Amino acid sequence: MKKFFLFFSAIALTNLFWACDMSNTEDKDTIDDEIPEMFSKIEDSPEVYSLVFGAAGNNDDELASGMVADAQGNMYASLNTTTDVIVLKVNADGSKAWAKIWDGMYKDFSPDSGENNETGGTANSVSMDSEGNIYVAVSASDVSQNNFYSAVLLKINPADGSLIWQKRWKHEGIEETTILAYMDARAYAVDATQEYVYLTGADGRNGVMVLAFNKSDGSLFFQKSLDIVSGTKDRGYCIKSDNSGNVFIGGVDGSQPYLAKISGANTVNPNLEFVKKIDIGYGGRINGIDIDTENNLYLSCDRRGVETYFSVVKLDNNATLLWGKTFPANNEDRNNTHVVKLIGDAVMVGGRIGHEDLDKQFGDGMVLKLSKSDGSMLKHGIYWSGAGDNSTAEHRIKGFAENSGKLLIYGQIYTGPDNSSHYTAQWLKADYGTEDFLPGINPINGASFTDYTQGGAVTAIGTWSDAGAQYQLLNAKDKTSGTAPDGDVFFVKMTF
Repeated sequence: MKKFFLFFSAIALTNLFWACDMSNTEDKDTIDDEIPEMFSKIEDSPEVYSLVFGAAGNNDDELASGMVADAQGNMYASLNTTTDVIVLKVNADGSKAWAKIWDGMYKDFSPDSGENNETGGTANSVSMDSEGNIYVAVSASDVSQNNFYSAVLLKINPADGSLIWQKRWKHEGIEETTILAYMDARAYAVDATQEYVYLTGADGRNGVMVLAFNKSDGSLFFQKSLDIVSGTKDRGYCIKSDNSGNVFIGGVDGSQPYLAKISGANTVNPNLEFVKKIDIGYGGRINGIDIDTENNLYLSCDRRGVETYFSVVKLDNNATLLWGKTFPANNEDRNNTHVVKLIGDAVMVGGRIGHEDLDKQFGDGMVLKLSKSDGSMLKHGIYWSGAGDNSTAEHRIKGFAENSGKLLIYGQIYTGPDNSSHYTAQWLKADYGTEDFLPGINPINGASFTDYTQGGAVTAIGTWSDAGAQYQLLNAKDKTSGTAPDGDVFFVKMTF
């Protein structure tokens, strides 16, 4: 029961493990590949810890979805196994608090906004409410062929990982055993930061589902369908609510990236204010969103095609462009943004970049820190494990948080075909900075926003239990038992 990244339990082994030094004991200079000329090691950003989580000693991969953190610096991360979803709590000191696995009737996963299961779910597939409860968006198969799904929403107690409630939603035939393609529903993103819990994704009639749930019991508050252009397949990849009753959804309409604004989302009669095309290129998608206290929007722009780009934009509440930035790289299709997160006055952007002088085969993790006001670059870091066959590994950054001046990072590692024992990396900086990115933004006319008249939400069918002992949380330098290629999730705590 696993897919591309995960964890481990036993108390006795945990105590033994934490008797060891967890302060990032590996000297990153043990990576003996020569650093390319236009890059240099970052010397002023020491790591507190660097951890990996996943199954030990096999080729059963884990894939990273999203991560949130509480005020104490505890991280809550979600990831996919081959058939199930794991939710993990990592304490502020880097120890494992709990790891739980949700096992539905057949295959369960948080779907990726990319291609061919590049990672786990979107960065917005996990959310936290004001009381610290955790919400996870899941898609659960209704049939053994794993081709028709229901949207599932989990609410989790952060203290002990117990399941508070679980809801399953389809827009038609929620109680039926006969499953048809148009009944399909897949959950991509959740937001619980305001009064209600909002869930978005894609239904089997090519629409974007926009759902609101009551936090107390998971009952439906409203269920709406957004059909952007009739006849094209629309998906909602990210969702975020502001402090004025608006909800914003980003995704793709066919191959056209869009942003939608819905007002009155704190009432039973929300209204569609606009849908706008964010012209980041054919095949691109808006796959991450955050909102500041002035209700400005920050969008992760995953620019796809033969050439891909690492880009982010800032818009006002009516989708007027304020600034946009790209961090340039030169290796065709190895550049992707996955997450955008506001931390204080900084905008943190994460994903991967491909540079011909670094890991041009798989790509390296990328952290970009920008000024919230004007988008100027404050700092960046490239997470590079080396270029040799025994050190090559793809890294992707999927989540950010901050605690006591330390940056918390969540991501995915996928080792190369000849690398079974090297899970560490070092932070580099390039001798160049960002470029302006100014996409056109234009209305998409004719979208409909209507009620679903059938279906609804019922209690989901699935078990919630401790993840097995094969899922281990280890200091990254201590994992040497992978079977190449091997996928895990990773956690880094550092000064940045």
